[in-house]
Amino acid sequence: MTSVHLIEAVRFNEAGDRVEMVRWGRGHRKGNGSPGWEAVMVEQDVNLVVDALHFGDEVATAFKVGGEIVLGPRVHVVIHQHGIEDIDTIDHDVPGRTLADLPRF
Repeated sequence: MTSVHLIEAVRFNEAGDRVEMVRWGRGHRKGNGSPGWEAVMVEQDVNLVVDALHFGDEVATAFKVGGEIVLGPRVHVVIHQHGIEDIDTIDHDVPGRTLADLPRF
């Protein structure tokens, strides 16, 4: 069964230009034949997402659609000024499916 880390919510820094924390979990497809995914979510520092990506894990955004959690664009590491690592979606051309479109906490 396919497994991927799912990010369902984010917290940005005060300036709003970097992700500080995520609500995420190791997700897997529901076994009932639906297109949905399920995961137990926890709130953690974004550095753990960066570490997971460096280790080769797959990380994606997750959006609720019609009561189901569906995969959004994949996430990758980006490097800001001064070498600060952060995350962003790989495909910016998907309207309504960026990190900024996820719920905030």
